[in-house]
Formats: sequence, structure tokens, C-alpha cells
Amino acid sequence: MSCKKFISLKRAVCVVPVLFCFFGMGMLHAYAEGVVNVPLPVRYPETTWQGKSEAVLRIMHRLDAHVDLVPLKVGEETTYGTLLIKVSRCLKRPETLPADTAVQLHIEDKQETESPVYDGWMFSNDPALGAYAGALYDVQAVSCQGDDVEPMAGPLPQAQTPNVAPGVVTHGDGDAGRANAGGKKGVNAAPVSLLPPTPTQKIEPPAQRKTP
Repeated sequence: MSCKKFISLKRAVCVVPVLFCFFGMGMLHAYAEGVVNVPLPVRYPETTWQGKSEAVLRIMHRLDAHVDLVPLKVGEETTYGTLLIKVSRCLKRPETLPADTAVQLHIEDKQETESPVYDGWMFSNDPALGAYAGALYDVQAVSCQGDDVEPMAGPLPQAQTPNVAPGVVTHGDGDAGRANAGGKKGVNAAPVSLLPPTPTQKIEPPAQRKTP
């Protein structure tokens, strides 16, 4: 390789990192200015539930594997085959939270005395946590439907906008502020960047020579 080619290659290797840092800092600067005054995402608290007037249960007959989706009204007793079922409450997660259903119910088999009596909660997202497994039937919670009842989830919380220091111009108003500045005092000519300030080199004046 000739000396000239080696010098050109060496210069290119030195220039590429400089260009990368220059354009990278520019993109970071634009992104930092763009996040000013962006509303935070809103969602219900993790403990929020919405009550419904009906529950939907999946009931499977063990002898022939026949499956039915049975809607049941909250507060009423219903007979399905040999089962006596009473739903006390049906709750579902509101929007913005992961979908889930919780059903509080009482189940007993009037014919098969060896089948256990169930009295508790069932969750659609975790069937193993609460499920009825009798001699003839298996019961699982599927969903809630119907009218809204207590407990009420209430309205979705309002979006919270980050507080911006007084006098700061947002990114969208930067051009307008720059155009309207016109040398007026107290008007920002550009948006305030979120990047750390660039250190500036202090230039000391040259020492004056003493006249002999």
C-alpha cells in the first residue's frame, strides 16, 4: 500500500467517529426537546374492579364431555342438572387493565353427596386457583356481562401533564418564539433543551507587555 493511500485511509478512520458523534448528538437533542409537555399515560389502579349483573360459567359433564356456557344472574339460585348454583358477585377488570374476571359463588351437588361443596371465588385467568371438580360436573368462571353494579370503577383518571418551569417555550412553539423575539426582553427565542450544557472554553486576554 502506498503512503498516500495509507494517509487517506487513516484520515477516513478518524473522520467517521466524529461524524457519528455529531449526528448522534443532534438526534438526541431533537428527542430531548420533543418530550417536553407530553402527557403521561393514564390507567386505573391495579386494585380496581367493575361489578356486573351476570356471570357466565363453563360447565362440563364428565360422562360425555358435553360443555355448556351458562349465564347466571347475580343474587339468584339456579339449578343445572343435579347442581345448585348461586352467584353472589361478578367482577371484571375495567379498561386499561389486563382482562380478568372474578366470580363469587356457591355450588353443591344435591344428588352426589361425595362431591365437595364449593363456596368461594373463581378467576378466569387462573382456573386452577378456584374451580369446582365434582363427581359429574366441572365448573369454571368465564366472564361477566350485563349491567354495571357495585362496586363501580368510576371515570378514568385524567391525564397528568408534567409541570414546565415558567417562561419555558415548548418544542412546538420554538419557531414562533424565535420569530417573535425581535430583541424583546423576557421572550424566549428557542425551546430549552433537556441536554446538559456544553462546556465552553474560557479565553483569557493576552497579558499586556510592560513597556521598558
